[in-house]
Amino acid sequence: MNQRKLLLILDIDGVLLEAEGYRAACVDTINHFIQLMGQENLSITREIADVFEVSRIACEWDMVPLSLAAFVNWYCEKTGEFFTDNSFPPKCEKPLNCDNVEFRAMLLDKIREYASFLNDSETTINSVYHGYQRKSGEGMDALWEQPFRDRFFVDTLNPWKSPFFAELMTRLLGKSTFENFYGIPAPLDCESYLETKDHLLISEYYRKLLPNLSDRSIYPAVMTYRPSLLPEKGNKKSSYFVNTPEAECALHLLGWSEGKVPMIGGGSICYIEEKYNLRREHYVKPHPFHALASALIAICKDDIQSLELARQLCEFDPETQENPIKDLLSQEDHIELAVFEDSISGIESVRNAAKILKKWKYNAEVVCCGIKTTDAKNEKLKNNGVMVYNNVNTAFDSIIGKF
Repeated sequence: MNQRKLLLILDIDGVLLEAEGYRAACVDTINHFIQLMGQENLSITREIADVFEVSRIACEWDMVPLSLAAFVNWYCEKTGEFFTDNSFPPKCEKPLNCDNVEFRAMLLDKIREYASFLNDSETTINSVYHGYQRKSGEGMDALWEQPFRDRFFVDTLNPWKSPFFAELMTRLLGKSTFENFYGIPAPLDCESYLETKDHLLISEYYRKLLPNLSDRSIYPAVMTYRPSLLPEKGNKKSSYFVNTPEAECALHLLGWSEGKVPMIGGGSICYIEEKYNLRREHYVKPHPFHALASALIAICKDDIQSLELARQLCEFDPETQENPIKDLLSQEDHIELAVFEDSISGIESVRNAAKILKKWKYNAEVVCCGIKTTDAKNEKLKNNGVMVYNNVNTAFDSIIGKF
């Protein structure tokens, strides 16, 4: 018998919760190291992190070393300081005779310079580092001559080598989770910013309702590139320094741990990319894989199975190979993919996923729910034909209420 299935594909940040913890951890980490290095009168605000994001540098783990690299370069330019040893972080204690206005203006200029180096074939930090290498350090001249310069650009996601990353991750995860995950002492004692500074945008009603809708053929799943743990049964031969339980912190805050609402996060994507020797971030939204895996895990609840099946849907030829998901979804079913996103990448991933399903002869329809955040994001959603709701709850009212 034909069935109508509604698959709810949910982004986390800006949709289910307001991710204040990331920005706060980023700002506090940068300010702490500026003060630790010797300039207690200088600091940044969240505005700097927002400018990074608008400039396509969206990850706090890149914002921190790039901000501190800009600071040390600026300090050395203004003081003529040259450090003769590799001590790190350096002591930048000479008086600068400047204020935050000048410091802020320098950082804004440097962020624009960083953005000019970005390319799709490399990670952000590698793009910036290789950009300066091609120019023999031009633009970062004072830092480029220092013995520790590479430590701002190399192994920046390694808590054993980068004090910046270790402190940022301690703030994000909290002391206990950091030490349990990495097996090393935390550099400071604090609770998780992700669980104490983030706040929920989803109502209590929908937070409790969503895990209990399968009897109405409604299946929710989270689709995020927040770092998450690798699949428990997966191949763990590589050490991914960013596969930390940050997305799990969000699920805990939502009350959706222990599989109440399944998730495809950064660790899930890393696992499948490593297994098939793909470049990092190959399968991340807007690639259809990310949405397909999220839709499938909503039904099967098995992370590895959903990842493998999503890959087969993307890579196999429906003209010559058997339908890999015939036991999960009938081609007679009417499938609605309802995506709840604050940015266009997730919308495109779901739209692309529907195209893949149609290639496999499925009756798949997309319902796009944009969630209002910044003017720039809202405008981009509208320009791409997406209905924008004031919040995720009004979007749920419209979609779930009509199903």
